[in-house]
Amino acid sequence: MLKGARMTNSTPIYSVVKNTPPMSEMRYSEFMPITFEPWLYYPSLTKEHLAAVATLMRDARDGAVLLHDPEAGDTRWSLGCRIYDRIRAYIRKGRLSMPWLSVIPESHPLRFTFAIGDLPLKFYKGEAEDVPGKFLVGSFAELRQLRLVFGPRDIQSTQLLRIAVEPDASGNTSTVSLVEVEESGEAARIYEIPLDAQNVVVMKSKPISLAPVVPEILEESAEEVKSEEAGDQFGASGTES
Repeated sequence: MLKGARMTNSTPIYSVVKNTPPMSEMRYSEFMPITFEPWLYYPSLTKEHLAAVATLMRDARDGAVLLHDPEAGDTRWSLGCRIYDRIRAYIRKGRLSMPWLSVIPESHPLRFTFAIGDLPLKFYKGEAEDVPGKFLVGSFAELRQLRLVFGPRDIQSTQLLRIAVEPDASGNTSTVSLVEVEESGEAARIYEIPLDAQNVVVMKSKPISLAPVVPEILEESAEEVKSEEAGDQFGASGTES
């Protein structure tokens, strides 16, 4: 203890030693470690695996934003639904070339849990430090997978893993982060995932050069003239077959 410092039962040790406020009054950036390397704690969450998944999410989101057309009736709700479905589709398709990526079956069709290696994850839109309430609780399928990985004794102390996709003002992806969520709902540790090169391609039709149209003058045969005259007479008579 520092010389001259008096400590009571209600005085936190770190307040005396470091002269800092209690942790509950500190901001995330003031007490969290400078760097968090997930692969040191979760071997399957390598830098390459996380970057590949984050890039899939970025490409899916930005591709859906390109199609958003408010003048045609699109709304923020329809955009959100399209982004959610696109990200799920990209991850499902990514399994074909990424054997370490899988999808965990859920009881509800709108729930989505995927896994990198054996570790289950969910994703949400928003800031990494502000996890939405519905993502603070694991689904049955997610908790069952965690139990298989860590065992029933360790499941209570295991953090949930989330991927936060934060958009910019235009709706495109700004950052993608891995988030550890504690039982209290706080973000325990955050790792901002580096993204690969942009893969979204705006599809445009190739220009087609057409030769000038030259009208062709056709001479009517005697039979065609007779047929047209017969038609005129039929129409004039008002007779219907």
